[in-house]
Amino acid sequence: MGARERLVASVADIRARAQRLAALNRELLASEMKEKGRRFGGAAALFAGAGLFALYAVGFALATIAVALALVLPLWLSLLIVTAVLFLVVTIMALVGRSLARQAQKPAPETAIAEARTTAELIRTNVRQTAAGVRAKAVPGRKASRAGAASPAPAAAPTLERPDNGDQPPQTPSDAGGSVS
Repeated sequence: MGARERLVASVADIRARAQRLAALNRELLASEMKEKGRRFGGAAALFAGAGLFALYAVGFALATIAVALALVLPLWLSLLIVTAVLFLVVTIMALVGRSLARQAQKPAPETAIAEARTTAELIRTNVRQTAAGVRAKAVPGRKASRAGAASPAPAAAPTLERPDNGDQPPQTPSDAGGSVS
């Protein structure tokens, strides 16, 4: 296989790996956005529940006023206690809903963005190393005549493969001492 065929095969391999990385980044983005949506959904449900209980509380408050005006007896006091408890439930639900909304406030998919940046940096590094290797192979006569010795073989460019190491972040060429397995 000639140098041209190897170069074409390498470019095709890099393209296929880049497409796979892009697909993985899209999957990560989708899963992270689903999680954020679930959190906002929980907060919205609690706010809806708080609104429903507020409606009942207003109904009980009006019933309490009506009973208090009609009968100044202990019955209105019991209705007033029920109204106060309903308002307390409304307050608690609204505070919990606000807390959940604040926790899910950042809708940006942080993990997917960080992964995309890491992937882009890996691709840039690999392209630079591949270009340097191609240049070194394309012009071996110049270096040999200038240095008076044969040009050394360029180091193998790191691949875009990432080990399946769970929660560990991918290694960049600088982290791994110039090569990524």
